[in-house]
Amino acid sequence: MDFIVGFILSTIIAVLSMRRQSLSQSGMFAAIAVGTIIYSFGSLFWYGVLLAFFISSSALSHFKKERKKGAENLFAKTGKRDASQVFANGGLAAILVVLAWLSVEATGIMYFYLGVMATVNADTWGTEIGVLSKRLPRHILTGKKLIAGVSGGISLLGTFASLLGAFFIGGVATILRYLEASVWEWQWMAIGSIAGLIGAFLDSVLGATVQRMYVCSQCNRETEKAVHCGESCRPIRGYRFATNDLINALSSLGGGVLAWVMWSYF
Repeated sequence: MDFIVGFILSTIIAVLSMRRQSLSQSGMFAAIAVGTIIYSFGSLFWYGVLLAFFISSSALSHFKKERKKGAENLFAKTGKRDASQVFANGGLAAILVVLAWLSVEATGIMYFYLGVMATVNADTWGTEIGVLSKRLPRHILTGKKLIAGVSGGISLLGTFASLLGAFFIGGVATILRYLEASVWEWQWMAIGSIAGLIGAFLDSVLGATVQRMYVCSQCNRETEKAVHCGESCRPIRGYRFATNDLINALSSLGGGVLAWVMWSYF
């Protein structure tokens, strides 16, 4: 029964999201798969946190979209998520919910999940709001000024948005845990906020170091795209396999590990 309800609910949400241009067709099918798995094997906590991420990040992708076009043109992927983006952000979550279902004590896995979702939400909020900053972003390692949209750049506005995104997931998790256990456990909010923000920073560090980046031969701008302005771009740094989706997956993994460590030792 949970599988049927999860499939129907996830299908409705995914189809509506595709119609709003938040998901591509492949992204819709991937979202249905991830949502159905998490609903079937999880609880209100698991599915609620997933929805909090998906709905908030999708809404922000449409926020002041016209102003963000210039920066988004440099991204490998835009707000319209395809299957690889969905699995990069939600694939690990789907694995974790199954592991929790098979586990006798699932609390540690739930904190891991919290860190994963707080990271992807913090990264998304930071990107969607950060590109609107009136000040140029700076390289996370060198402090050099960058053009808005270049991977590895951070801004004060974007950092604040990332913190809010992580805090939002931590807050939602705290409320959902209260609804399930009737006890306020504020550590969910604290751990989610810290792990999510640091996970988002990790995403920027990986983007500034190992992610494959190119320079356009036409406009001479640095981009995540191998083809820009209709021409093939010249690779300038990073590894061929280090795509934006892989960077997102690795940073969310890092945020999950950090949340689990904080739960375990603090």
